[in-house]
Amino acid sequence: MIAVLFIILVLCLFIGVPVGFSIGISAMSFLAVSQFTPVTIMAQRLVDGLNSFPLLALPFFILAGEIMSYGCTPRLMRLANLFLGKKPGGLCAAGITASAFFGAISGSGVACTAAIGGIVGPEMAKSGYKKGYTASVIAASGTLGIVIPPSLPMVIYGTSSGTSIRNIFMAGIVPGLLAIGCLLVMNRIISGRRGYGGQAENYTKEEKRHIIIDAIPSLMMPLLVLGGVLLGIMTPTESAVIAVVYAFILAFFVYRELKLKDLLNLFTSAAVTTSVIMLIIGCAAPFGWLLAINNVPNIITEAILGLSTNPVVIMALITVLLLFLGTFMETISIIVLLTPMLLPVVTKLGFSPVHFGVILILNLAIGGTTPPLAVCLFTACRILGIQIDETFPDILYIVGTLILCLILIIVFPAITVGLPNLLIGS
Repeated sequence: MIAVLFIILVLCLFIGVPVGFSIGISAMSFLAVSQFTPVTIMAQRLVDGLNSFPLLALPFFILAGEIMSYGCTPRLMRLANLFLGKKPGGLCAAGITASAFFGAISGSGVACTAAIGGIVGPEMAKSGYKKGYTASVIAASGTLGIVIPPSLPMVIYGTSSGTSIRNIFMAGIVPGLLAIGCLLVMNRIISGRRGYGGQAENYTKEEKRHIIIDAIPSLMMPLLVLGGVLLGIMTPTESAVIAVVYAFILAFFVYRELKLKDLLNLFTSAAVTTSVIMLIIGCAAPFGWLLAINNVPNIITEAILGLSTNPVVIMALITVLLLFLGTFMETISIIVLLTPMLLPVVTKLGFSPVHFGVILILNLAIGGTTPPLAVCLFTACRILGIQIDETFPDILYIVGTLILCLILIIVFPAITVGLPNLLIGS
């Protein structure tokens, strides 16, 4: 009977029904067919799934990211270009670095790709960079925004798995920096071979000082949010509210680029994004409950562990599955659907929930740059006015680099759990 749940879900996704509705329809259809409990339990479970204090952080982080696009992005880009612009591949390196900072603010891969890509993409094209390479790098560095805390997928994973969001935030810092570092090294190698030179801008001492001072308030944003959470001063939800207030003061009073007329569009965009995510999470709650009461997680755990007793082999299979699903499914959907099923498997293998959370999110970040879905790659291609097939083979080099980074994180757990263990103990 449980097969009905998955069959209806796959059929709905196949015919193009939005993910949130697909999950809800499959759960309600199963309840109607099985008749082992009233269909009204659907509403109760949906509300219970959303009745979570940590989930309050989502709309505030989304709103903070929207606000920070007013004035923050170009200043971060100018700062990165100041230090990296003159080196081989420097303009691209500046874009990667700026994406890391903006990703730590917005927590959204698509938002990061659109914000940074809109500035650095046209400039890279003018400087002689191949458009396919430009789009590939912008998409990859943008999608890593979900790995660098604070991150919306990290909040959702924490609520789905019952893991401390604070610990996940700490665990994502080193892997995020490692992934950015790998991209910078790859960019330096490719730029050197192709002759992509630096951008020859000569700043006066006064201009350099102005660029640095102008960017300092933007740089304080991730430090304020992360610092408050990591030091135990604020919960992630409280830090998200602080982020909104700080972002508004910065955009409205300091940079003066946010106008009253922009508020309606800003709030509307944040509300729509929040609604889509909350619909998926809400509908996933009864779906997950049905899986649990039908013992599906245990069945899946036994089936996977029956394939091999080697933890590395099992994790490799799970990684391949996540990479495959990430190419055509949305990040939030995969987290809320697969976390309850895969977490029992990896914990039995000896992996900590925090370590697995970072592995899961980095897998999905790589999926965000890999066709056919590749939402970040499509966003970058749209900005540059090219087709996605023009990104080959450059996108393969980048995906390969990120997969190498993923392998390092899987093989060496200290990369993720080392910082949380150091700061708060094991």
